[in-house]
Amino acid sequence: MLGMTIMLRSVRGVSGRVTGVRRPGLGGLVAAVFAVLLGLAAFGFAPPVQAAEESAETEALLRKGIQLRREGADEAALAVFLEAQQQSPDSVRVLLHVATAAQAASKWLMADEYLRKAAEHSDDPYYQRYRTEIEEVRAATAQRVGQFRAVGEPEGAQVILNGQVVGTLPMETPKSLEAGTYVLEVTKPGFYRLRRPISVPGSVLTRETVALNPRTAGGSDDLGSTGSGVGVDMRTGEPPAWWSQPWVSWTLLGVGIAGGATSGVAFYLREDRVDKWNDEDRCLSPDQPDLPRSQVCSDTRNDIDVAEQVAVIGGVVGVAFAGAALTHWLATSGDDEPDAASSALGARKSGRSLSCSPGVLNVVCSGSF
Repeated sequence: MLGMTIMLRSVRGVSGRVTGVRRPGLGGLVAAVFAVLLGLAAFGFAPPVQAAEESAETEALLRKGIQLRREGADEAALAVFLEAQQQSPDSVRVLLHVATAAQAASKWLMADEYLRKAAEHSDDPYYQRYRTEIEEVRAATAQRVGQFRAVGEPEGAQVILNGQVVGTLPMETPKSLEAGTYVLEVTKPGFYRLRRPISVPGSVLTRETVALNPRTAGGSDDLGSTGSGVGVDMRTGEPPAWWSQPWVSWTLLGVGIAGGATSGVAFYLREDRVDKWNDEDRCLSPDQPDLPRSQVCSDTRNDIDVAEQVAVIGGVVGVAFAGAALTHWLATSGDDEPDAASSALGARKSGRSLSCSPGVLNVVCSGSF
């Protein structure tokens, strides 16, 4: 009874100081109080129910780690507790010390891992004695740890998060991750690569359904382009829509060139008809000198009007489609970049930036060089 009274008074006296300095909030308070309870147990103030005794070396490491925790050196204390865990790998008390120190150091995945290891010994008297406190620590840690699983096709495709391989399709076992945002990549030779951002919240299972499209014959596995010249949408991993493919730029340019050529030929024919109109020998009748040109060369006058109209329309079409081709090329030429991050890095290194937007029969570009 005396030992229990001392333990409770120590918790009240220490917990306010710990939470005020180390980790504010309910989760930090629970972890701090639980750490104090573990520390008191290590110094002999535990209640009558205790775990199996550890070796003298393990006890010495626990005392050292507890002292470091009291001094606020959570990283150093964690290293000491991990050393103690090597000496006593199945000690519930040691596992719980590692978990709380990892939580204090914001190593949420490690805290979750060691809480799970301790839970494997849930029938241990020591675990039973502190079950309520352990569950509170577990709940605080779970808010910072989520589960991720990718399912879909093709089977055997690698699942990558932030550059690290976390499994293959389909992922039978969810992967524990710290809550946050990640860049998901799914890749397999012979298929277009998928790349998109995802969010993994804490305390829940995030399930992502993915599907890779087979790449075209002669294509490449590289992100964003294939040997056939057909790009890959960076957000979906699928071939882009027809309007964003390179051949659209060339088609628009071809129509523009054809319009310009038509305009040039029409202007040439117009000038030829104008020369005939102005030639007195060709557009004035020697037998009837009183007849005006409009009657003698009426067909020539019509040819001039038609050629002029065709020349103007052809010129407008040529300029419009050439501008559309340039606009389309500027808007889609960046789609073949392998990685948006590497593109941005390249822009930063070169100190240049360029952005263009289409207008009415023109393109407006701005940037810094």
